Amino acid sequence: MRLFLLCISFLFLVSCTKNVDLSFPDVQSEIVVDGRIEMGQPPLIFLTRTQSFNAPLNASALAGIFVHDAIVTVSNGTDTIQLQELCAATLEGEELILAAELLGVTPEDLLEIEYCVYTDLTLSMIGEEGVYYFLDIITAEAQVLRAETLIPQSIPLDSLWFEFWAASDSLGFLHAELSDPASTRNAYRWWAQRTNKYSGTQEQKDFGFIAPIGSVFEDSFFDGLTFEFIYNRGSIANSNKLDDTNEEAGFFKLNDTVTVKFAATTLAVENYISISDDQFVSTGSPFAIPTNLPSNVQGGKGLWAGYAPLFFEVICVP
Repeated sequence: MRLFLLCISFLFLVSCTKNVDLSFPDVQSEIVVDGRIEMGQPPLIFLTRTQSFNAPLNASALAGIFVHDAIVTVSNGTDTIQLQELCAATLEGEELILAAELLGVTPEDLLEIEYCVYTDLTLSMIGEEGVYYFLDIITAEAQVLRAETLIPQSIPLDSLWFEFWAASDSLGFLHAELSDPASTRNAYRWWAQRTNKYSGTQEQKDFGFIAPIGSVFEDSFFDGLTFEFIYNRGSIANSNKLDDTNEEAGFFKLNDTVTVKFAATTLAVENYISISDDQFVSTGSPFAIPTNLPSNVQGGKGLWAGYAPLFFEVICVP
């Protein structure tokens, strides 16, 4: 009898199986701004177009999403400059290496995807603390986009150190202490770069600064307090490096030399990055709630961010 019931159940399940073809409609392409200006640095603006869900995902397709020949200007309220479009294919030698370090990718990735960026090659617009910066973009199709951001006052870490994780005698996290200024809303972002080389090679561990998931936070729960916090090691998305795929993933290692880039930023930047991280973590989850990223760009999507970074170095010894 039990076998009979199992057979009937199996037939019922088989008879109810149906192949479902999901078709996602194409939507109108929009301009996306990924821009920043940091204290002591010129502005960097990536202009891309949104892709259809059905579009191919490869290096050639990614190279095709960059928006070319736009008129991009940045103003500090007194001076206005027009940015120049700079593409990886036009760079070689030391220029290519410097551009890759600035963007936090390898020269090989820079060339493969054919990155293009708008920036100030004359260095006549350098980010300063306490200054608002206004971004204006006119595309070749006469689409107009505008945004503004602030580089706030920089806020230093009180201290920075390395501690082993649990019972490990070689892997751990970076700890920091911060005294948050009272009576003002503050937001922060954290990046780190391992500048030492892999043992027995001339390859530097990290090519640029990497922000881990959860790299931003704001002070609504600790306004005016001095507190300790901890960060793991981030990695480039889809990295296949050995220490990003084995037991060292997410950890700093004994004797690593690490430069931390710790920046004050705005609440708008914190909100955007925080929600973006949440979406990245929940990708593929059937329980994730679809959310549009908040944008401070009028006429398009994306983020125009201001940062006031300070740099700290720590050697990973207990």
